[in-house]
Amino acid sequence: MSSIHTASNNNIVYLDMSEIIRPIPPVLDYEKVNSMKDTMDGNVPPATCNINPGDLTKGELPPVDVLTFKKSGRTYYFAFGGCHRLRAHDESGKQKVRCKLVNCSPNTLRLYLGASANKYLDN
Repeated sequence: MSSIHTASNNNIVYLDMSEIIRPIPPVLDYEKVNSMKDTMDGNVPPATCNINPGDLTKGELPPVDVLTFKKSGRTYYFAFGGCHRLRAHDESGKQKVRCKLVNCSPNTLRLYLGASANKYLDN
């Protein structure tokens, strides 16, 4: 399962949850979170899920798309989606999350965050 923006991107890494900035508070469906936790425990995803079980390594979820950019020698990671996967990892006590890194420019970050991006860009 890939987003339209990252279908050809294979830059998948494991990031610590603490490295990922999530500027938008999630609105969660806990039934979905619990289903993902079951999948992480090795169970087959339910039929209502749009994941092909053959596309997953047992016990893993699809990677979360994460925008990344570097400034002054520091790398910033932003997740604007994947909130259910991130919560499932958090509730399962797993600190590392599969992420698909997407390089972005400061201008792209401003499109997502508006003036709030200045917190990360104007230091």
